[in-house]
Amino acid sequence: MSRPHLAIVHSFPVAIRPIPFSEQLEDHQAILYGYLDTHLTRNHSPATLESDRQFLEGWFENYPVPDNNHPEGYRPLMVWEAMEAVRGRERIIAFSKGLVAMQLKSQTIRTYLGQLRRFFGYVLEFPYIPGTAGQSIIAKYGRLEQPVSEYDYPHHVIDHENEGFVLTGQQLINFYDFIRTEYLSSNQKKITASRDYTMVVIAGESGLRADEIRHLDIHRDLFYEKNRIQTRHGKGFKGSGKRIRKTIMTPLAKDTLAIYERQIRPYLPNSEINTTLFLTERGELISYQQMWSALNKIVEQARKTGLDLPPKFAWHSLRKSFATNYMEKRPGDIWVLMDLMGHINPSTLQRYVKPSKQRYEEAIDNMINELTLHSI
Repeated sequence: MSRPHLAIVHSFPVAIRPIPFSEQLEDHQAILYGYLDTHLTRNHSPATLESDRQFLEGWFENYPVPDNNHPEGYRPLMVWEAMEAVRGRERIIAFSKGLVAMQLKSQTIRTYLGQLRRFFGYVLEFPYIPGTAGQSIIAKYGRLEQPVSEYDYPHHVIDHENEGFVLTGQQLINFYDFIRTEYLSSNQKKITASRDYTMVVIAGESGLRADEIRHLDIHRDLFYEKNRIQTRHGKGFKGSGKRIRKTIMTPLAKDTLAIYERQIRPYLPNSEINTTLFLTERGELISYQQMWSALNKIVEQARKTGLDLPPKFAWHSLRKSFATNYMEKRPGDIWVLMDLMGHINPSTLQRYVKPSKQRYEEAIDNMINELTLHSI
């Protein structure tokens, strides 16, 4: 009689020896800075790295844990304590309630919770202590759980002062970073996901409409040496038909397009015979419905991670981002922007340029400073 196969279940024994505070702090910092290092490998901006560093360091340091063995009677919270079953979740709920009690804006609360959730997600993905030859956090400190849920995020309600806000500056860069790193890494269809990322960058960096983007041709519309993108399907005036228009190709758009053309597009069907820049999985011209569906999936996933996006985020929202970013950097070039956008009336442009309240405050401060200097 043959013996039945036995299934051996491996479990990590939790260390029972008291672990000195100095050793715990060293492990905690190794895990935290291991996560922050991923910002460099994922090519995130220095501002994104610094924002995460300041918030996470401050969050753990300002969450005191009673400890009679510590000289001060308490010590900072450690990563594994923040992620312990039940208690870790209770801490997050208390933290969320505290933010609401402080009457912080919903978008601010979502940002804080999103930063924590992404960090804890990294720890669950790589539950090892850096610099210890792969020692398991679970083996040393116990079970880990994700304490932050998407249900913790407050319902996204736009304050009256932020009606019509668009992604500009670092907000837009954060959105690009999310797609390139988190969305692409979790998407099984890497080729089409990379294509969608490229289209988003083109929309935000050039101001082209969705229909103009989907009709771009690799041979006729991309001018790398002149840093220009051309559309031959620009919106006409009063039934005049499609118009040819050129807009700028920023360094980010240029690099993204170059990588897409060399490393992504060749894997799409008909890439050698169909000169359309953005092809479908069947090698055909991508439709607006397919573009809308792709962006909708990206936005839905981005909101779950805590990114604050306009309530009705669409391809046209990225066109507004381009216009607003341009005017904030070059406020005197309104006529140039009108030409890049394909507008003939300044009143039309007003619907696209949505400066933030911070930008208004800076402009007012600058004006007051100038008036003060002239009056002296």
